[in-house]
Amino acid sequence: MGKKELKVAFLLALRSLQRGSRSSVILTILIIAMCFTNMVFLPGIFNGIGQSITAQIVDYETGNVLVSPKSGEQYVTDLDAVLDLINGMPGVERATPHYSKAATLKYRGRVLGVSVRVIKPGDEKFVSPLYSKIIAGSYLGEDDTGEIIIGKPVAGDRTVKQEDEFQPSLGGVQVGDSITLEYGPGYSREYRVKGIYSTGWYSADNTVYTTWSDMEGVEGRTLDRAEYITVRTKPGYTEKFIKNELEQYGVSESVSTMSDLLEKGMGRALQSFAIINMVSLIVGVIITTVVLFIVITIKTINSRKQIGILRAIGVDKEVIMHNYGLQVVILAVLGIFFGALLTFVLSLYMTAHPIVTPEWSATLYLTPMDYVTNSLILFAASVVAGYVPAWQVSREDIQSAMRA
Repeated sequence: MGKKELKVAFLLALRSLQRGSRSSVILTILIIAMCFTNMVFLPGIFNGIGQSITAQIVDYETGNVLVSPKSGEQYVTDLDAVLDLINGMPGVERATPHYSKAATLKYRGRVLGVSVRVIKPGDEKFVSPLYSKIIAGSYLGEDDTGEIIIGKPVAGDRTVKQEDEFQPSLGGVQVGDSITLEYGPGYSREYRVKGIYSTGWYSADNTVYTTWSDMEGVEGRTLDRAEYITVRTKPGYTEKFIKNELEQYGVSESVSTMSDLLEKGMGRALQSFAIINMVSLIVGVIITTVVLFIVITIKTINSRKQIGILRAIGVDKEVIMHNYGLQVVILAVLGIFFGALLTFVLSLYMTAHPIVTPEWSATLYLTPMDYVTNSLILFAASVVAGYVPAWQVSREDIQSAMRA
């Protein structure tokens, strides 16, 4: 078929759409747009959940690289020397130690068991955005003692009765209130609440933070050990590069990248997300193809008499086939465009209003490649759904088509 015939088929397709039922055209475009949205929405949500969980683990748990104690040991020892070595590495933004201690919080008859996480606030700012999540009061200072910051779920809400709480809390602690921390039998200490924070990450929000200086007062000695060290990489440096550098420069502790830890701890969950995404995509393509096939088949069958007339006046059957096939192509392009636009608007809305749960928050996460890939798949499905019925009807003999 030459360019001239294809051009004629394209002009016939445009004229048919212009003179046909506008409601039918709009409905078909809407169906394709909804099919595109259906194809990308659920995978985008699961990708958003995965990205959100990954980001929150990096921000509040592991950093980009985690340095853990040697095998068989409980703590990273000779802490100052290890930190100096890590912070001197190329590509390391900052390394900061973490130390935890179990404690019991007491406030106005409320008792709550928590984990107290000990940090160096100045270094922590370079590794974690915790300091930016303060919703009341202020962040910890480097040499603060007798002061803590607590998560919003731990602080609780004074307007909610204890029996109606989603999880146990202190019943509405506010900035400036005094809380008793019991670190063990016979040892308790009063703390002032300096700030209340909310990160959206369950583990961090149910933790109490205090300073390295304060814990040294609790321990009664210099705290030259840590449960682990979190490392933040500079832009342009990979986690794998930092891990290799640390191992080559003599860091004898266990070194793991965030990817290593996710593969161990969440590998199966992320694989499940990938399987769900694939199933959702396949089902979406099948539904789209079937729906479009039915719609176009009905449209084409209803035009059999018109097809017979075109055949009778000498229009080649390939021109007729491409006429109806190109109508679907035009509708598919318009449907995909509006579907992508709708999905983009949804993505912006969910960025401003993410899905929030007690464990994580998530947005609709889609990359340009997701838009391109799904557009091509939907376009191919539309072409198949349009050309098959057009090819079938165009092969009918003139008399059968005219009697339709």
